[in-house]
Amino acid sequence: MSSASFKPRILCVSIYDEMAQLVRQSAGQFGVEVDIFNGGIYSCGHIHALKMENQYDVIISQAGTAIAIQQMVKIPVVPIQITASDIISPLREAAEHHKKLLCITYDSNLSEDIEELAAFAKLKNFQQVIYRNAQDFSNIIDRLPSLKGAAVIGFGGCVMDKAAQHGLPYYLIRSSKNSVRQAVLSARNIVEQHIKERTRSRRLNNIINYSLSGIISVNSDKTVAICNRPAKQILDLHGKKLVGMNLGAASSPPELKQMLGSGEYTVDKVLPLKGKTLVVNRVPIRVREHDQGTIIVFQELSKIQQIETEARVQLASKGLVPKYEFEDIVGASTTLDPLIAEAKRYAHSVASILIEGETGSGKELLAQSIHNFSERRKGPFVAVNCAALPEHLLESELFGYEEGAFTGARKGGKAGMFELAHRGTLFLDEISEMSLATQVRLLRTLQEKEIFRIGGDRVTNIDVRIIAASNRDLYAMAQEGSFRRDLFFRLSILPLQIPPLRKRKEDIPALIAHFIKKSHQSVPGRSQVAFDKDMLAKLNAHNWPGNVRELEHILERAFTLYDGQQDFAALLTDIMRRHCQRQALAGPTPQQDDFLRVPRGTMAEMERYILETSLEEFGGNKKALADALGISRVTVWKKLKELEGQAPQ
Repeated sequence: MSSASFKPRILCVSIYDEMAQLVRQSAGQFGVEVDIFNGGIYSCGHIHALKMENQYDVIISQAGTAIAIQQMVKIPVVPIQITASDIISPLREAAEHHKKLLCITYDSNLSEDIEELAAFAKLKNFQQVIYRNAQDFSNIIDRLPSLKGAAVIGFGGCVMDKAAQHGLPYYLIRSSKNSVRQAVLSARNIVEQHIKERTRSRRLNNIINYSLSGIISVNSDKTVAICNRPAKQILDLHGKKLVGMNLGAASSPPELKQMLGSGEYTVDKVLPLKGKTLVVNRVPIRVREHDQGTIIVFQELSKIQQIETEARVQLASKGLVPKYEFEDIVGASTTLDPLIAEAKRYAHSVASILIEGETGSGKELLAQSIHNFSERRKGPFVAVNCAALPEHLLESELFGYEEGAFTGARKGGKAGMFELAHRGTLFLDEISEMSLATQVRLLRTLQEKEIFRIGGDRVTNIDVRIIAASNRDLYAMAQEGSFRRDLFFRLSILPLQIPPLRKRKEDIPALIAHFIKKSHQSVPGRSQVAFDKDMLAKLNAHNWPGNVRELEHILERAFTLYDGQQDFAALLTDIMRRHCQRQALAGPTPQQDDFLRVPRGTMAEMERYILETSLEEFGGNKKALADALGISRVTVWKKLKELEGQAPQ
């Protein structure tokens, strides 16, 4: 409960009118309401306070009335302070006009102070009359008529009224405005602190009693301090009063004795008890190296398993469970098999993995397969495309944010991808597109294994395995400064390079068979198709800049247009022709491996390597090679002829 959600209930027992006015003024300044009762002990102000005690949080009063109330009620009482200046001023004023002075005060330290101040001021004919209870006070008031010629000094308005009735001059000891203000402020603070303590106590009780786990707290003398409802339910101890019970007694339940054991530190201990299997945690309470007791938290193993199952169902509904495994990777080429074998070995590590490959080559499929092959397969798999989100949005998606962190922030805040991926895998696709500022924050998160939400001040520890992917050469980017070198080395502890489809064209028949099967599963009754050698040759001749995804889309287009009547080979040829025309009009497609590492040698040897390797990448298509190199096809032909003549014998 916040301070804005409650109103302090304050009562002021005022012993003179001016005091009531000052209290009201101060209450208005502090935004609180104060109920006023006018009258001190003689007007039964202390009795009123006792009767109304349950309706208020704190009481304000002064002098003897405040002391009398403190002795009668259980709630806090704030006395308005009286300073030496407050006392000496009316004493001196009375002494200037009267020879005989009578001061009426309550038996307290204040009466001693008044005696000392009168002596200090060298007041003659000064007498102090002290009362200890309401009867004493009444007796003093009744004696006032016999005090002719004396000036009366005191605190309460009732004394002033009685003195005036008998023609006696009266001098009131008033607290300063600042003292009244401080009393009201103290009363408000006491109420606020009381509310905070009560809220904290109720919050703790709710946490304890509405926890899914059983919670028992035992003091150092083995008496039970806390035993929540789930603990009684799990241990079948309904109806028994356990709090205050000594577990050392012979009559105490043996289940509790077994749960306590020796009280030593225990984490996730499996304990068979009363036909149930419990998971028990015991934590000793130590203060200044001395044992003050033990807290025991436990739960049924079957309940934990049920919660885990429900959580996995919820994760699946959120798309945080990957569906692909290594068996879903199609191909048996000499370049793909070693990659899968290496990826399987990487899956058993917790180090970061960097997957590099061209667009459409299957980076996320490989990442999901690694996750499902790892010990984290029961945890979440969270994927985020770093190129799909603006910088500020990517940062909030990764690290989360607190309520009010920025305009439009969700009420209650939002957990980021790192928190969602706890004990699982976070897949950062197209990480090359991440800004340098976000890279810095990511690097710190990987190093410290903790995050701060945007706008937050609380550290959240995380246990996340990172798999990053890029369709660009991150090493080259790190060299030229467009990607942080330290982050690159942190991510590429375990590197994987997916070969493009043009370098493993022997996998095309297996991919075709896979896509035919997938097509028939998605659209039952779709016409069957068959691929002959000529059709395979046409597909092999293409360079496939879009890799497996491009092949899948071409085949899906052909399967969709095929009605079972026309020549499928002619249909596929026409689709491929139009597809290539569109690619030619769009210009050459940049690939992830546009760079070429050339072995050092003579100029002729390096030139030969460049031409032969590039020609192989373009499937022997000299025109495509000429366009890529920015030279004519005739120049390519001449160069190749020259190199043939220079070939070593």
